[in-house]
Amino acid sequence: MIEILKKYYKIDIKDYQKYKDGIIFQIDGINYLFTKCYFNKDYIDNLYQICNNFKQLKLHDFVFNKDKQLISEEYILFKINVLIDNITLEDIIKFNSIDCNMYKNNYISMQTFWENKIDYLEIQISELSDNPLINKSFDYYIGIAEILIQYLKKHPLNIDLCLSHKGLHSINSLEFYNPLYLSFDLKYKDLATYIRQTNDYNLLFKIIDNRVDDNNYNYFFVRMIFPFDYFDIISDMVIDLEEEKILVNMLNNIEEYEKYIGEIQDIFGIYLFPWLKKSN
Repeated sequence: MIEILKKYYKIDIKDYQKYKDGIIFQIDGINYLFTKCYFNKDYIDNLYQICNNFKQLKLHDFVFNKDKQLISEEYILFKINVLIDNITLEDIIKFNSIDCNMYKNNYISMQTFWENKIDYLEIQISELSDNPLINKSFDYYIGIAEILIQYLKKHPLNIDLCLSHKGLHSINSLEFYNPLYLSFDLKYKDLATYIRQTNDYNLLFKIIDNRVDDNNYNYFFVRMIFPFDYFDIISDMVIDLEEEKILVNMLNNIEEYEKYIGEIQDIFGIYLFPWLKKSN
């Protein structure tokens, strides 16, 4: 990776910090992120043009290489404009306030996306997995996911898109302001992620008290309890052969997850899982 940076950007560094599939380093007081890019050239070129419309957000800036290209041997360089530990509700609202309905043609509904992803995982697991942890737990989480997907299908959404994020595993500025994580979605996607990661139940009650319209209310509820983390973990284990410690920890805490579902059902007044007792 360091040699690629030197070859395409004439940047020679010795001090850097590893971050996921890349590194963070500093030159003349400016922070940079050099990271693996899993998208093709057309996608990145289009994303660059889109991000030019959102200059007010201080997204990480794309850096062109010596060949005036954005991708260098499957890596991409960003200048970091925002580097803070924690994203706040104000950051979420700032993104939510940007109208992205002009990109509706690119929108894939949550139910369609997850039906396709689950179908794909079922094939991968049947062909590749001999892991007993996955084989014993998959049907349980599939059952929860399918109930939630069917619920969304019965309650069509009012598609009003804003600037959102995909695949956020932590609410930090490196990911939140990284163009590679941007998507166009309903505003309650990021809000649900934020509340789940911060456990800010006061915010949850406040949003509900503001009378979320029925369609968004149902979507918000589903995003609050959908087992995203489980499917992300097994995707890594099946496809990338990641260690299974995280899955072991998750399965050891199924009772906590069910308790959480019960609490969210009570808050929203929506009960889809009859085998779970009410939390109160």
